Amino acid sequence: MAQLEKSTAHRLLQRLEEERMLVRDPGLRGYRLGPLLYELGLAALPETNLRELSHPALQALARGSGDMAFLVVRSGFESVCVDRIAGNFAIQTMTQGVGDRHPLGVGAGGLAILAALSEADARIVATAVGPQLRRYRLTEKQLRERVEATRASGLALDEGSAALDVTALGRAVRDRSGAPVAAVFVASIKSRMTEARRREVDKRLLACVAAIEAALPH
Repeated sequence: MAQLEKSTAHRLLQRLEEERMLVRDPGLRGYRLGPLLYELGLAALPETNLRELSHPALQALARGSGDMAFLVVRSGFESVCVDRIAGNFAIQTMTQGVGDRHPLGVGAGGLAILAALSEADARIVATAVGPQLRRYRLTEKQLRERVEATRASGLALDEGSAALDVTALGRAVRDRSGAPVAAVFVASIKSRMTEARRREVDKRLLACVAAIEAALPH
């Protein structure tokens, strides 16, 4: 591109940005690889996909916790639910269905992914999703505070922003390079998620994440 006319190069960069293959980084006065390339990388996992790889571990999480277990992946500035499995507790919380999308940072899964991003990427996402947060009873400031709390503990906690009277706990799933490719979370009615139960669920989340990450291709 260095040999192109400046105006031509600028138009190409704009088009790549529109297609989400590049993201402008004001702090560096340049561009970074965009979310579409990230999604294409996920789709290129050899011979199988993340949902299939994760399904046995997600089943174990639902069975062990008794509650609904979810797998979400990142799609640009959103999280997308790609799998959910019901537990055996009498009340199951259907906070998301397969294919449902939320702004990244909303819900325990999306929050876990957002908090696992670099600070620069997390700032870009928070600014991008800011206008959508009102319908989730959130502000950009509150979202940033939740990101910091999640980074401090490693555990994403959502109390009612994705669904009223529902508490959800989530953890990020990272690929071999350390990038957050997905998240798993467990959701239950608020009264069920006592402090003791949160600790128990988190142990199961950690086991689920470890099993998924171990199954990812090298």
